[in-house]
Amino acid sequence: MRRRAVSTQELARLRTSLTEDYELRDYEVDAGPKVLRVTGPDIGGVGRLPSALSRAALSSKEARYASAELLHGRDGLAPSPESSARGGSNWAELWPSARAMASYFGHSVRMRSVDAVEVNCGLGTAGLGAAAKGARVTLADSNPEALRFARFNALQNGFTHVRTLEFDWRTDRFSDHVGSLILADVLYDQENFEDVFRMLKDNLAPGRTAFLAEPGRPIATAFFDALRKTDYRVRLDIERVQDAYSDNYYLVHVLRIKKDK
Repeated sequence: MRRRAVSTQELARLRTSLTEDYELRDYEVDAGPKVLRVTGPDIGGVGRLPSALSRAALSSKEARYASAELLHGRDGLAPSPESSARGGSNWAELWPSARAMASYFGHSVRMRSVDAVEVNCGLGTAGLGAAAKGARVTLADSNPEALRFARFNALQNGFTHVRTLEFDWRTDRFSDHVGSLILADVLYDQENFEDVFRMLKDNLAPGRTAFLAEPGRPIATAFFDALRKTDYRVRLDIERVQDAYSDNYYLVHVLRIKKDK
């Protein structure tokens, strides 16, 4: 089936609607054969409060002097970003894990004709990386404002087949298996671990894969220890990506979690 084209008038109308509520910032994200155009609120401009990521990087930098265990990587690689604004507008930021996942799909994974759902999608960056490789993607988030941007980002990249879904992973449930799961940077809080394992149990059909990106937070170690005790088959890869708001680089763990039977 031929996908409908997106008119410049439609994109202009949607962007105008966003600019009525936000000052915008545009990014370019490497997704292998395609460079994604990603738009989000300009949360780090002159006169604005620093982003959660910027605050987290500063906090983590200070903390590493007190504990060497917080240091992530070497040779100019920054400590892992910490989410210090729980409940804030973290969906509005372009996080390293989202960039890493988009790049990983672009360079390392065959996704053509695969059904996939990105949970807690934010701006939709990771899921759009899968869409760029031919996946049929649903971008799911509990925040309607996040979905406004995710939908716009899908359309401005020509992905009219991508759909959005208002979905709270703590309380909502998918009615059936969803194909592949995409989880970018969801292990920042130990309370999320149970939700991730439930998502895997309820939605990962045999032969399907969950893709999970994690930027090296110390708190995630407990999740990885628990994952090793399950019967899932896990492959670990590393993506090196630059922070969108600074000169820092991050080593992001990308896990392929597969259920064989």
